Amino acid sequence: MTFHWISTKKIINFGLAGVLKYILVKAFIWDVIKTYKRDASPHHFNLEIKSYSSLSTTLAKKYESNAFEAGGHKWRLSLYPNQMINGHRYISLYLATAKSGVRSLRSMSSGISCQRSIRSQYHRISGDGEVYATFRLFVFDQKQQKYFTVEDGNLSLFDSVTTEVGFAKFLPRDTFEHPSEGYLLNDCCTFGAEVFVNTDKRTSYRESLSPVRYSIRPQSIFRYDLVKFSSQFGLEHLCPNLIIFGERKWQLCVYPKGYGQDKDISLSLYLRSADDLYTLPSVYVEFNLRVVDRAFNLHHIKRTGKHWFLSSDNTFGWSDFMPLRTLNDSSKEFLRDDILSVEVQMLVKHGS
Repeated sequence: MTFHWISTKKIINFGLAGVLKYILVKAFIWDVIKTYKRDASPHHFNLEIKSYSSLSTTLAKKYESNAFEAGGHKWRLSLYPNQMINGHRYISLYLATAKSGVRSLRSMSSGISCQRSIRSQYHRISGDGEVYATFRLFVFDQKQQKYFTVEDGNLSLFDSVTTEVGFAKFLPRDTFEHPSEGYLLNDCCTFGAEVFVNTDKRTSYRESLSPVRYSIRPQSIFRYDLVKFSSQFGLEHLCPNLIIFGERKWQLCVYPKGYGQDKDISLSLYLRSADDLYTLPSVYVEFNLRVVDRAFNLHHIKRTGKHWFLSSDNTFGWSDFMPLRTLNDSSKEFLRDDILSVEVQMLVKHGS
């Protein structure tokens, strides 16, 4: 086994003779991160990605794994496949608390801190809202059949402010993608995690992100007829009948008088994930939202969306879907008999 220690400035390799020196240095340097390769697979969680190109072709900025349990708490991996740092591209990998809105992200490897907005309700991770843990993050070298391991021996605090801790510069993207390195072969790769808190039962979990793709089918079109639209619907309407597509649940969100900067200007329509994305993995979908021409069935208003849905971004749509003046124009009859008809067509799904 070869040890390294990494600071923000340089990398030094240690042989066996340098291990004791490493231990002494570690006591005085807080930004030290150890990397090595090992045979044993991660104790707690493996994330198998069988179609890594689907993350790049769908322009995924972040992928959140399924939740797993370690030390009496729920966790997940957050993978950023294309982070630009100081002009260079990296694979960034973080350990995140499940059941928590991602309010901030702290990088131990570079000191980078950036704020992330959330739309979903925020939950504390435990009764007192604080968990201290050490952890290791992994990527599998398929050629050597070993796990490249990155760890920091310092205790990391997870609380209501810091819900993700990890390594912004986990691997240079060029290194990760080069076939000779063995991390990404045949479009497949595996990441992993071990988490150590006060009580650790070491239960192992595994997830597989497969290249699942659902093509257009007649039953993937869902129609909503909102009766007495002008008088019965207020500022926001969540359609109660959920859409089931690719074993996931979805919900149409309608803002009859507009939302945000388009309030009182446009009809706003959104598609929202109705699943608990704090414990389920991220999912990518392509879909159409369409306001139906009820009079002639010809001049529909349609928008096409492509989006990765995750816990911090579970809704996608358009505040300016169509002008209210067009919607309310009696000659166009979009509101014939005061009924607004909206169709949701689910096209493609990637993810488990």
